[in-house]
Amino acid sequence: MIETAKIVLMVIAVVGLGQAAFLMLLLRHEGKRAFRANRWLMVFAFASCLSFIEDITDVLLTPKWMLLMAPVFMSMTFAFVPSIYLYFREIADRPVRRPIYHFVVLIPVLAATSGVVWILFDQFVPEIIHGTDVEIDIAIDQHIGLSVLLMTVFIGLYIQLFAYMPKIWKVALGYLRQAGEQLGADQVALRRWILEILIGVTTIFVIFTVTSVIDIFVDDGTWLTTLVQGSFALVFFRMCHLLASNPALFVQAEWEETDADRAESSIDQSVSVRVIDKSNQTEQGRQFLDDHDVARIRGRLDKVVDETEMLFDPLLSMPKLANMIGATPNQLSHVLNQHLGKSFFDFVNEVRTKEASTLLINEPDRTVLDIATSVGFNSKSTFNLAFKKITGLTPSAYRRKNLDKTDD
Repeated sequence: MIETAKIVLMVIAVVGLGQAAFLMLLLRHEGKRAFRANRWLMVFAFASCLSFIEDITDVLLTPKWMLLMAPVFMSMTFAFVPSIYLYFREIADRPVRRPIYHFVVLIPVLAATSGVVWILFDQFVPEIIHGTDVEIDIAIDQHIGLSVLLMTVFIGLYIQLFAYMPKIWKVALGYLRQAGEQLGADQVALRRWILEILIGVTTIFVIFTVTSVIDIFVDDGTWLTTLVQGSFALVFFRMCHLLASNPALFVQAEWEETDADRAESSIDQSVSVRVIDKSNQTEQGRQFLDDHDVARIRGRLDKVVDETEMLFDPLLSMPKLANMIGATPNQLSHVLNQHLGKSFFDFVNEVRTKEASTLLINEPDRTVLDIATSVGFNSKSTFNLAFKKITGLTPSAYRRKNLDKTDD
């Protein structure tokens, strides 16, 4: 008869598995422009799926089959923290150059746990085939080499945890400090997403650490595992809710540059910068450009608008756009303010509003919110304010007015 604790654990695991799979579908649905950031959350969700599957198989399968699958389950545990770290690096626009290096640790862990399983099958086959979990634990305890090897793996997991969590917090908090630069986005939704995933993941790992310590002093740790997996399931449920209600939170720009563009961009980065009298604090750091530089930046701006969807990125910032066109943020700001007569905010929203006004007429069956998110806004209210400021009408009124003209 299956114990009550194991039944509860299996129910939580089934719910968590469904939530993790649904989260992966939501992330995948955001499309290729969001994939660079979302791929790491998908790795996190996939590793969680395996963790939930392990709990389900622990109830349904015999110890023999559980041991055979243990190396995969254990090695993927080491993918949790690096995937969250890489996700925060990506959305903070600080991607890691060789992210695969953060998962190299899975190879020795897989090898070590496979070695443990091989030794167990080699020396304790009858006990494993006909025995119980307790008998396998006793076999491991009696084999000093196996105990040391498994202890090394678990210590490595805690070292990884305590090495990555401070870096995750540092990147995430650094991003939140720069959130004021993300002019085209709904800051409340973005900050809530960052804080909730950060706090949620941290809570999971704190609970995991505490329960692991307690597990040393108790005979049956099933309820402790239930607590950890329940925390996972709750975090996934909240992540799914936030992602479903705030689509395309972190979309990266996508533009394939030609060789000529790259050559021009490399030249652009060498533009000399002169700083005027430091005693004038309002002018300190302003960069001066000649007519050729201004023409170049304006040309690249036109090219970005015409050939890419970068301005529809909800997280578009002055530094990100400046980097795209091969200029510094101060140079871009100077061109926008002095030569185009617009702030960065106005420039971005004019492009978005122009695209949205076309979609409102050409695709009358699409909802206003759907069109708003497709051009870079994360809420209908933000879209309405920007659209009305530029056109004098709300999106709905603009659509009605222009569709009525078409009917006439």
